[in-house]
Amino acid sequence: VTPTSSSDYEALNKNRLIALLSVIFSNTSPGSTIVTDSTTSEGLSDFITNNLGLVHNRYLRGYANVIGKAKEITESGEAIAEMAIETSGHCAMRENGYLDDGTYTAVKVIGLLSRISRSSNADDRVSLLDLISDMKEMEVEKEVRLNVLDGSIQTTTQVFGHIANIVEDACTGGNGSEKVTEWELDSENLEGVRVRTGNGGFFMLRRSLHDPVISIMVEGTSPHDVQTFFERLYNLLQRNKEITGAVELSVLQN
Repeated sequence: VTPTSSSDYEALNKNRLIALLSVIFSNTSPGSTIVTDSTTSEGLSDFITNNLGLVHNRYLRGYANVIGKAKEITESGEAIAEMAIETSGHCAMRENGYLDDGTYTAVKVIGLLSRISRSSNADDRVSLLDLISDMKEMEVEKEVRLNVLDGSIQTTTQVFGHIANIVEDACTGGNGSEKVTEWELDSENLEGVRVRTGNGGFFMLRRSLHDPVISIMVEGTSPHDVQTFFERLYNLLQRNKEITGAVELSVLQN
């Protein structure tokens, strides 16, 4: 459908862009592997694997990391990794020598748009977003950062360890903790701590390697669900003096 105003446009980025490019490879390279960074959504992973029949390898953040992983998978003969891509948009494809090439990515999308435009009639136009309409998307995405008060990387590492242990215990009921029923620890996650919260939602804890910061990223079905998560996390963390004395937790209440 041709948009009638700027408000009719929707962004095609992040998880949506990865999903759309994966649609292309589901036709040209069935069963191949898509390597992404660690922050991609639960809905994207489900779409890639269950709707498209591809393999989703959720790896680490950093375009050099995802490209390196894709090369490793392909060169080892384990599988064919057709694409390495981050939610930031950095993208490298096997057919283009795994070069991080935004122009090449844009050409792939334009080529797909041209093909679907030629194959549909004026009364039944198909948009690019129609091709990924089965991907479940969360209504709310939010990221907050916990600043470590003394500015030390050492303290950041120690505090992150405490927070990670508390969250993992809340997922499993370990160490005498009360289990949070909705939380499911992602045991395959390779970066920080990632927890599924049901209905396609998740949250992820990561520490910066270079700055005294711990980031918390969350996707949820509604503003209420996201706010409830932050309140629950605050209540868990504020009981620990080693955490309350080292980071400012008030951002979880805003």
